[in-house]
Amino acid sequence: MSTRFGIDLVHPGHVADTWQDWFIGPQGRRRWVIAAAGCGIVLVVIIALILPTRIRLSTDVSAIPKLRADLASLDGNLNVIRADLQALALEAKRQVRWAEMLNAFRQQIPATLKLQKVEMGAAPTPASAQGAAGQAQPVGAPSSVGAGELRIEAVTPLRPGPPPLIEIAQFMGGLMKDPTVGRRYQLKSWEIKPGAAASQGTGEREQLLVLIVLAEKPR
Repeated sequence: MSTRFGIDLVHPGHVADTWQDWFIGPQGRRRWVIAAAGCGIVLVVIIALILPTRIRLSTDVSAIPKLRADLASLDGNLNVIRADLQALALEAKRQVRWAEMLNAFRQQIPATLKLQKVEMGAAPTPASAQGAAGQAQPVGAPSSVGAGELRIEAVTPLRPGPPPLIEIAQFMGGLMKDPTVGRRYQLKSWEIKPGAAASQGTGEREQLLVLIVLAEKPR
């Protein structure tokens, strides 16, 4: 029977350990303890690095449904704000156009005519347009205005001589020549009839009611 052993040539007089001796030799137990301690330290370090990240990731994953709900709520609020902004923009444009129309009326109307009411068919309520114009209460019975129509009511005192057709014609011609009115509306109809003072017989100076209807041009 022969026994295999190795000779350490670097350290004379010392018998080299084989790889089996590293585990089962005289120092094997101590080496196992050191290896186990090293593995334990490495494991603790790995757990200390991975566990917080795992917990944070789990928390973030559990928060995703709530974040999606919040996002849907914010998206709904954003849509409402966007719709409100669009409505405000349209209303601002309408107010600008309305101010330009009133300025054209103020420039073109003769001194013998007095605006009583201006109704726009596309406006939400005729009272708001009348309040914006800052005019007096309307004269005559209320009438409906079609969509895309502009109804103008004015009064003029009844005086001796022919009816004030020249002033009315100049007023309508000036409106149609005005760029603000002419590029959007065209004359649809007009009429003259007795005003409120003549029909009520209050003794006041008789007036004539002038009704002018403008229709929006097709686009």
